[in-house]
Amino acid sequence: MMLRIAATVLLSLPLLAHAAGTARLAGLDDRGQPFSASVEYAGSSLRAASPQKPDTYLLARGDKIYAISRVNGQQVVMEAADLMRMAGGLMPSPTAALEQVSAIVSLQPTSRRETVAGLGGTVYVLTYEDGRKQRRTEELVLTSTPAASELTAAALRLGRSLAALSGTLLPAGADDLARRLQADGLGLLRFGDRFRVESIDDRAPAPARFELPGGSFQIPDLRGLLPGLGGR
Repeated sequence: MMLRIAATVLLSLPLLAHAAGTARLAGLDDRGQPFSASVEYAGSSLRAASPQKPDTYLLARGDKIYAISRVNGQQVVMEAADLMRMAGGLMPSPTAALEQVSAIVSLQPTSRRETVAGLGGTVYVLTYEDGRKQRRTEELVLTSTPAASELTAAALRLGRSLAALSGTLLPAGADDLARRLQADGLGLLRFGDRFRVESIDDRAPAPARFELPGGSFQIPDLRGLLPGLGGR
C-alpha cells in the first residue's frame, strides 16, 4: 500500500548527504500481512518497490516524489500529490510497525547481541503506549553501523515528505523514537516481528536507477481526468 508509506514510514530523520546503498526489507504491514520491499538510495534520491510488482515503484528525486507504474504496456508517472489522493495497493509500507508508538515509556539496551542482515546489533527493549494508551513492550535491534543508520535516515526522509503531502499527524512517540535514533547515530535492523532488514549493501546504485523512465506518460494532475480524486 503505497499510500501507507506516508502514514507509517513517518518521522523526520534528515538524509545524510553521502548515504548510498541498497536494501531488502521484510515484515508485517499494518494489516498483519507479510510484505517484502527493496529500497535503493543515493544522496537525496530514493527508489522503493515491492518485488511482487517490480514495474510499480516510488521514486524520490530531491523535493519531488513520483509513483511509476505500467498501464496497458505504457509506463505512467504520477506525482506524489496525486498519489496521496489514491488508496492504491501498489506496495506495502516497510516500517508500518513504528506507527503504533504513541508515546515512549522507556528504551533500554540489554546485554544481548543479535546479527541481522550480516550486521551485529544490540537488542533494546522498547516500552511504549499505543494509540489506545495501552502499554506494550517490543524488542528492537539497533546498530551504529553507518550503512544501517543511513538506510534508516533515507527511508524516514521519504516518509516525512509523503506525510507532509497527506497532512498526516505523526504520533509523538514515533517522532521521539526517530530523534533518539538520530541523536545516537543508530540504525533500525529489527522491530519485533513486524520489521526486519533482510540484506544491505552500501555500494551506490547506478545513477540511472533514479531517472524517470524514458518514453513514459506523465500525469501532472489526475483531478481533471478523475474528478472524484479531489476529495479525501
